[in-house]
Amino acid sequence: MWALERRGPSPVTRPWALPALLLALAAHGAAAAGSALTYPWRDAETREWLVCGQCPPGTFVQRPCRRDAPTTCGACPPRHYTQFWNYLERCRYCNVICGEHEEEAQPCDATHNRACRCRPGFFAHAGFCLEHAPCPPGAGVTVPGTPSQNTQCQPCPPGTFSASSSSSEQCQPHSNCTALGLALNVPGSASHDALCTSCAGFPVGTPEPGGPGEQGKGRASPRTRSASPVVPRLGPSLWEGPPETYLGGDPGVVGWH
Repeated sequence: MWALERRGPSPVTRPWALPALLLALAAHGAAAAGSALTYPWRDAETREWLVCGQCPPGTFVQRPCRRDAPTTCGACPPRHYTQFWNYLERCRYCNVICGEHEEEAQPCDATHNRACRCRPGFFAHAGFCLEHAPCPPGAGVTVPGTPSQNTQCQPCPPGTFSASSSSSEQCQPHSNCTALGLALNVPGSASHDALCTSCAGFPVGTPEPGGPGEQGKGRASPRTRSASPVVPRLGPSLWEGPPETYLGGDPGVVGWH
């Protein structure tokens, strides 16, 4: 520490002199102590200004320097920290608490506050952790989401497909039916794979050998057989009237009175 010789009127009578005094103290301390960090301190007993050394990260000023003694630094207690060289009278409290969808990236220690980041599957946006957006069917992931960036998608190019919504799957190539020794049944698209089959199939309109069409050749279908006409039987109520009388002539002719 160094004592500053006071000359001229008291700085109290010159408000503009205080910033200049602090700047002079810092410059004087840096020149005298090389790269050591210092700060100005006024001794409460002697009322003189001293240049005291700062405390390193993880500590605080337990007792300022005196004319005959350097600054006394103390270690930060649990759940407290100082990250830089300082002349604080107490350490800072670790006040960061990880919220929903966050995880601890840096624990609280003597030199750092707690730091949080978004959990896997989420990314930071406007102070919140949002879930990575899935790519829809027909589009694949080009850049997976990170804790700071959302998922990036693009439409599947020809010959590839993506059949489901996913935040991790890329476009996959269509199945090659020929290479698999199969026949193509349904061509693939951007949202579904090609469908292959092992069945050879038959031409349309050609009955399968040994099938019902061959066995029934030359026989009449039950639906085409002729049937005798059915004459409805009349009920008694239709014959109501006077008794019939034979009029002669053709015995098959019946007359009515």
